[in-house]
Amino acid sequence: MAKTSRQILVITDVEDVHVPYVQKHLKTPMILLDPRALLRGTTLTYETKSGHTIPTYDGIVLDSVSGVWFRKPQNVTLDVVPVAEPYKKYAARALETHFSSLYAAFQDACWISDYYSLWRASDKTLQLTLAKQIGFKVPDTVATSDANVAREFIATHDASIVKTLASAWTKVEGVRKGFYTTLVDKKKMPSFDNLYLSPAIFQAAIDPDFELRVTVVGDKVFPATVRYDSPDPKKYAQTRDWRLGHAYGKLAFGKYDAFPSDIADMCRCHVKDLGLMFGAIDLIVDKEGDYWFLENNPNGQWAFIEISTGQQIGKAIADLLEAGSV
Repeated sequence: MAKTSRQILVITDVEDVHVPYVQKHLKTPMILLDPRALLRGTTLTYETKSGHTIPTYDGIVLDSVSGVWFRKPQNVTLDVVPVAEPYKKYAARALETHFSSLYAAFQDACWISDYYSLWRASDKTLQLTLAKQIGFKVPDTVATSDANVAREFIATHDASIVKTLASAWTKVEGVRKGFYTTLVDKKKMPSFDNLYLSPAIFQAAIDPDFELRVTVVGDKVFPATVRYDSPDPKKYAQTRDWRLGHAYGKLAFGKYDAFPSDIADMCRCHVKDLGLMFGAIDLIVDKEGDYWFLENNPNGQWAFIEISTGQQIGKAIADLLEAGSV
């Protein structure tokens, strides 16, 4: 069978708002693959012969894939599986396993980014260790489930913050809640009696002059300043998390043209050394002008950066996908 024309795949939720910012720059047709589409009868088949496995999704033979963009697909969870309760776990696991075979496919394509590299790169302690090795300033940090370790860390630092290790949000009495990065007052040491049930990261707090979100796509670096106003300075006096501004519509990003070339190189290196093609890095610039590494979001959000700054992040992703090999 002759190969079809070049294909670009996006593994995502079909409603992901980032997709249009890349799609508009593509010359190659984009094929969206959504795990939850299988629940609606979309078919997925893997045919293995002659030492090759070729997937077919919704009747489309995926035999000429040049680029794959792994962009936060929603998992098939028990609540959405349309089978009787005793069989939900079995069906959800079967669907998840079946779809995830795509993550090891298309080895000759450009992945943004490789699924297994993404999983490894999400380790915060790995990120911090690598950042220090590259040359970034990194705050003293401990990730722990031990209340005594947490108390000692806070007691021995002038100022500390605590942030969650969990990426999940939850609902309490119908209200969606999250754990923002929070300044800890060592004079009013919080209780950590249940820390063993929810381990957390504790860091020396850096007093910022300003903050940066640096989006890296391949070799391209897009630095943006982050400015936010607290919706209630008294209520959120201890909060040290610009996502709060995002939640309340008081967040602003600006293109940062004064970004030092050596820091840009370190950002590229951090993404590359994690085996990624994309990273959204959070930095703090202190009052002395030093740049501090906080974290690298391997599949972080970026459309709001492009909207605010005009930086062509979507085009950079499209260019990488187009340039991928078959």
